[in-house]
Amino acid sequence: MTEESVYGDVPAYLARDAEPEASLADRLEGSFGHAVEIPAYAETDSLFETLGSVPEGPLGEVLIVVVLNARAGAPAAAHAANALARERIAALASAAEVISEAPPARLFTYPRGRLLLIDRAVPGHYFPPGQGIGLARKVGCDVILGLHNSGRLASPWIHATDADVRLPNDYFEQMSGVEPGVAAAVYSFEHRFPDDEDLARAGRIFEISLRYNTLGLAWAGSPYAYEHLGSCLAVGAWSYAKTGGFPRVNAIEDFTVLNDLARMGPIRRLAGTPIELEGRISARVPVSTGRALEQLVEKKGAAAAFELHHPLVYAHLAAWLRVLGAIARRSGDLDAPLAELPRGNPFFRADLLEDVLRQIGAFEAVREAIAEPADATMLLHRLHRSFDAFRTRELLDGLRDGGLVSLPFREALSEAPFTGLSAFPEDDLETLRRLLAAEERTLAMVPAGVPVLELDQA
Repeated sequence: MTEESVYGDVPAYLARDAEPEASLADRLEGSFGHAVEIPAYAETDSLFETLGSVPEGPLGEVLIVVVLNARAGAPAAAHAANALARERIAALASAAEVISEAPPARLFTYPRGRLLLIDRAVPGHYFPPGQGIGLARKVGCDVILGLHNSGRLASPWIHATDADVRLPNDYFEQMSGVEPGVAAAVYSFEHRFPDDEDLARAGRIFEISLRYNTLGLAWAGSPYAYEHLGSCLAVGAWSYAKTGGFPRVNAIEDFTVLNDLARMGPIRRLAGTPIELEGRISARVPVSTGRALEQLVEKKGAAAAFELHHPLVYAHLAAWLRVLGAIARRSGDLDAPLAELPRGNPFFRADLLEDVLRQIGAFEAVREAIAEPADATMLLHRLHRSFDAFRTRELLDGLRDGGLVSLPFREALSEAPFTGLSAFPEDDLETLRRLLAAEERTLAMVPAGVPVLELDQA
């Protein structure tokens, strides 16, 4: 695909699929070096800690797009927090300009750049029922894309983060070495933990589980081996437009958009200074780190009994991914590669693997992918696009439920061939978390994503 055809998708997206707020870009004067979107719902101190951490950018002035949001039926405390955030943003600015009344949008001047506040948290402009963080991200990113399309944004990247993070001083510089053809980059991260011992323990275990899964996916050879954190994203303008933007849903919007991005271009896993995420309990969205921490803390003994996928689950995934490679090399022959799976092996359940693949529709997807002629490389890419991050997760969970039961987290860490902890006796959670973080940073040497797959890797 030529660069011209790739970038031609941006104006088409803005004309057809962008949120109405995208037109606000035309009302902003001047140009910017970098831009970052931050959704804010019921945030107070955390939001301003995040805003205070946004660094200067090497390419020029930074635009921060804050999308204050709520639904009409949100709790009274959420509306009150939004009101306080609105007032405090105005109070801290040195100048303000009305950009729009419908929806309300104000441009504020701050020491390190300008802040565009899009207010979808007032009557007449609330988010529709069932929509939330995904729509907030889409609104903010669509504005940034509009700036890019008008030639008034020097950086080709749309940065996305959250209102409970601390950005590193080299946040924007970390993208300087990322080639334009990359669909997205995922920043390194680490959680910062409160003084509450139970919450800190839960946070460390949860972070360990994230890293364990990413390392397991990478070891298995999955092109979808990256963290799915909306707070740690930088998306190429062209790839953002081709995905259709963030889905408007109130959960897993980051998982969904990254799944689409990984199917169209490389995903670069960064190894620079990490973004600091706040390890806190939160009910802002139904599926999140905050929800997971809440369950670990409130259910007595849940943290101590926390389990991780059995390492054999990832071994079975690896076997299936090798089958996909064999199908591509054999011009679409499915039966022969399946017949070569090891049988009668106490450590490999070929019958279970095939049962779960059948249940999740993987064989149907393969047959659909091989129905049209293609060379081996194109067929491999097509197969991995059909067996995406969602099907990968379904396979892992199906193998677990079918008999490859999860292990206590410390046992899983010791037995897994991809953690580097097999001979490590230390049980201190902070030490384990840091060792896994270091192991995960080694993934930065090779990008993820379907387009980077090669036949000799399959």
